[in-house]
Amino acid sequence: GFGLKYITPYALALGASNAIIGLLSSLPNLLGNLSQIYSSRIIEKTSRKKIVSYSVLFQALMWIPIIMAGMLYFVFNFSSLSVSLLLLLVYTLVILFGAFAGPAWSSWMRDIVTKNTGEYFGRRNKIVGSITLINMLMAGLILNYFQGKNVFTGFIIIFTLALLGRSVSAYIFTKQYEPKLSYHDGYYFSFWQFLKKMPLNNFGRFVIFTSLLSFSVALASPFFAVYMLKNLEFNYLTFTIVSISASFTTIFFMPLWGKFQINTE
Repeated sequence: GFGLKYITPYALALGASNAIIGLLSSLPNLLGNLSQIYSSRIIEKTSRKKIVSYSVLFQALMWIPIIMAGMLYFVFNFSSLSVSLLLLLVYTLVILFGAFAGPAWSSWMRDIVTKNTGEYFGRRNKIVGSITLINMLMAGLILNYFQGKNVFTGFIIIFTLALLGRSVSAYIFTKQYEPKLSYHDGYYFSFWQFLKKMPLNNFGRFVIFTSLLSFSVALASPFFAVYMLKNLEFNYLTFTIVSISASFTTIFFMPLWGKFQINTE
């Protein structure tokens, strides 16, 4: 809530072009998703706790060079292009480390939460989502306060909080219980095998649908922040309120959808 949601406003404050903003929204996620093909196989040889803990720790440390990129621009007057490219590189690593931990974390949690998984993750998502919204609002207030003065100070504050929060998260992961990983015959299939069978099963067709939906959304979504901050000239507080409205609506209606699903079953 203090970090990832404000990367695009930060890039705009550094003078990033629309091309850099587009890459910032696409390249990290592309490489992160591709990394999961490899990380899902590492689980067989390396402790899931170790994969997640180290990935989250490295992700936390990446906020330091992200802050330093701003220092190069605001303090040492480096060019906007060079600083934007540095931000793109480091932010890619942030997403890459997070995505790399994804399969190990999902597998780990599946073995821990063996009963009432829907109820557990529903509550978890509600708590995490609520805290994220509160933090986003706080970050928006901080940036809005420093907007007319020295906005970089505001970004230093919120990114430092993101660094501290993620570091504590990495530490807590080292204390979490890890069951022994067990395998089932025929559990593995390659990415290419999955692609070949996609049109022939329900899950494959669902993946095709969500991929096309994500493709259409991704054409415009990276530039919503640019439109609000540059064209509409929103301040950071207004930008934050608009940004959290979708998440707030999701959290509010998710329990209703859960009850609807139970009733239809």
